[in-house]
Amino acid sequence: MTAPIASRMLRAELRRTTSVRMWWALLIPVVLLALSINVFGGVFSSSLSGLGGETPGVLLASLAYSLSLGSVFAAVHGAVQASGEFRHRTITTTYLTGGRVPVLLARCAVGAAVGAVYALGTIAFGLVAGLFGQGSATFPSPGPLFGLIGTGIAVCALWAVLGVAVGTLVTNQAGAVVLLLVYVLAIENVLSLILRSGADSGLGTGPPAIARITSYLPGNAADVALYDIPAVELAGPRYGTQAVESLAGVASPPPGWACLIVLALWAGAGVATAWVVGDRRDVT
Repeated sequence: MTAPIASRMLRAELRRTTSVRMWWALLIPVVLLALSINVFGGVFSSSLSGLGGETPGVLLASLAYSLSLGSVFAAVHGAVQASGEFRHRTITTTYLTGGRVPVLLARCAVGAAVGAVYALGTIAFGLVAGLFGQGSATFPSPGPLFGLIGTGIAVCALWAVLGVAVGTLVTNQAGAVVLLLVYVLAIENVLSLILRSGADSGLGTGPPAIARITSYLPGNAADVALYDIPAVELAGPRYGTQAVESLAGVASPPPGWACLIVLALWAGAGVATAWVVGDRRDVT
């Protein structure tokens, strides 16, 4: 894809995305969730601090949880963004103007940008709510806080790209959104429970290999990446892995940065599949 075509398609996709209400309409529940979750996170952190404990990790954990929920909205927006033109039957004109691959890549880039905006909104409003709720409790130190901010932006952007891939593969808009939500909210949780059912072997050898797969599912990989820093702040480096297991619902998770790479590979595989399928689809 040449630079002029790429620039033209990015501008067109950005204009198309910002000209409708969907992107900021989905931002409203993201902000409301961030406010409500982190107010309680701040209050809980303040109550523990009043009992003599220093728990800056509580607010980080509530921020990580709200970022996990925000990433779902980023994925939904990506799916709606990609499937909208199939619904309104304008996709043929768009493909003739820019080509299928440039359109897909431009949608991924704009979708990732919207996901990053959702993450920044979650963090900004979540921190305000946490400060309001925690009173005089200890505020997270800059290192872990900025680490979580960077991870949250990456997770929301990658989930938005996955949403674009799903919306390209499943051209029915309602079907794409339902499939995405059912997988994230139900199928992956059930699959994780099944895989972890044999985690306690009773032999002291740790979970079996099949239980370790849970960390490499896309939703769990995102949660491990988000909870890695708060878990270390809550439980210390020695017990951080066990805290991540409890928070993310996985067995023997790898480091957070590794799970971020896993999520990026899932996003790349989704885009590659959408590339192949979309390139062969008849849209006339």
